Amino acid sequence: MRSSSRVAVVGGAMAGLAAADGFHDAGFDVDLYERQSYADKRVNCGEAMTNSSAIPLESTTENGFLNPLQAMEVEVYDGTNAGRCCTGRGEFTAPDTYITDRHIVERTWADQLGRNGVEIHENQSITRSEFLELTTDYDIVVDASGQPSLSSKALGTTEEYSGQFVALNADVEGDFSDLHPNCRIVLENYTGYAWAFSKTARRANVGIGWTFDERPDDYMAAFRAACDRNGWPEPSQDRTNVATIPEGPSLAPERTYLPDRSVVRVGDAAGLANRVTGKGISQAVQSSYLAAELATHDRLHEYPDRLYRTMKPEYLLATVVRYFIETRQPQILGAAIRAASGMDIEAIDRSPRDVLARLGRHPVLFARIFGRPGVLKRVYAAATDQWGYERESSSPE
Repeated sequence: MRSSSRVAVVGGAMAGLAAADGFHDAGFDVDLYERQSYADKRVNCGEAMTNSSAIPLESTTENGFLNPLQAMEVEVYDGTNAGRCCTGRGEFTAPDTYITDRHIVERTWADQLGRNGVEIHENQSITRSEFLELTTDYDIVVDASGQPSLSSKALGTTEEYSGQFVALNADVEGDFSDLHPNCRIVLENYTGYAWAFSKTARRANVGIGWTFDERPDDYMAAFRAACDRNGWPEPSQDRTNVATIPEGPSLAPERTYLPDRSVVRVGDAAGLANRVTGKGISQAVQSSYLAAELATHDRLHEYPDRLYRTMKPEYLLATVVRYFIETRQPQILGAAIRAASGMDIEAIDRSPRDVLARLGRHPVLFARIFGRPGVLKRVYAAATDQWGYERESSSPE
């Protein structure tokens, strides 16, 4: 692959911007296609950005980085009814995390890329047939279009994805002074969670998400009820967005690179996200830079394996935690949150060994977690790369 090769990046959110940046820095000619205008784009999903130093922008308010997060508070409850009980609380440090106005971050990054020589094509909604044309016109097409990806739609393989969260997000104004500058995630004994990410003492990103088969009949009513029981100002419907995000891993690793089409998938399009929280921005950025690095050395064929090995420890730990969510065991989950309290929120994803070491200080809890056949089965399957890309059973053994 010559450094003068042409690269098309389809999708101009965080994964696409990182891909454009990485490939352009490596000397490729890059065209970025974004279906919306950055001036009009409204994004309030994924506004808590961990590992923010990987984004090549100054972390200033003008660039959209509002709140350098002090701590992420996590609470676990045994239900959503009025008499619910809290089974555990924890506070996790976040030294490289910002709560952002994501649309400003994306607009600023796109402006910077445009000034540096990337061709930015806004208001360019690529059809399936046009996507296939791109694969013949360009040497590499980076699919950063989300899940299910545009490449899977164009090739008629949308069924290759498994596992989706549906999430509602809103930028809410009100009194968040009791929370700011921290943020809070609330697990409430369903496969999903609610959150409040404070931007200022008077504004926050508030949301709720459910795994696809646990969606409520009335999204907005369920969203407002979650805000009410957690003491947060309620969102207005006209400022609420609905997003679909992966339950990672939700795409077989070998499908992340399609050499016959010269297509590489990054971020949500590659099925990347934390299986517990749905967190995917840092994973998206990381996957994009990895693809650019490998393409520079004509080693893009290594991308699926390298990407999977990078994400595997996070996936393994998340599938264990997910077991106790799916099987409705908030007491154990709450005890685990208390035991892990004080750790770096990003290190929990990246260094599961540190989590295991922390849990090892509580031998009774450790035995309650890892003495279960269902957990051991998941650990073995993950450790031996026996990932089924179908939803695992949610019934206790």
